[in-house]
Amino acid sequence: MGQSFKTYKDRILLSEMLDEIFDSEPFKNQFELSGELGKDVIVNEFKDLKGNIIDIYFNCINTKSYLYELDFMVNKSSFDNPNLEYSVKDYTQLLSTIAEATSQFLGLYSPIGLLIKGNNILRKIDKNPSTKDQKDRIYSFFMSQIEDKGKYMVDKSNPEGIALMRK
Repeated sequence: MGQSFKTYKDRILLSEMLDEIFDSEPFKNQFELSGELGKDVIVNEFKDLKGNIIDIYFNCINTKSYLYELDFMVNKSSFDNPNLEYSVKDYTQLLSTIAEATSQFLGLYSPIGLLIKGNNILRKIDKNPSTKDQKDRIYSFFMSQIEDKGKYMVDKSNPEGIALMRK
């Protein structure tokens, strides 16, 4: 039995399109991480294919329980960068790169938890209220690319964002 074209468009094509978009090769596959468990861990900065500077940080937010928060910047900005010209493909490559660095961080340091949260850009929300928490929704999808070898679970109950918690 077939399905309506609307269902096909709304569900199947959208899912396939998102999978293809988010199945982007990272800008880089191997990273140099410096720092130790219980302290901030920094990925040595590097450049994307367009020459933009990428910084990735795993900031220790609780030294006793080894809880971390992921932060990354493009051209020294974590928020909106008006001079950055990224296509959707470029942005998904950036997220694939962040996922790869996160996988390596989890494998090397095995923290108790990692908080991943997207910051809202207020001027975008003013123009289009549906963009509120948009980055968290995008990050939820990109987290499927993180490799953890079964040590972590996803916890969406944290009001600050999405947490990866060790089982």
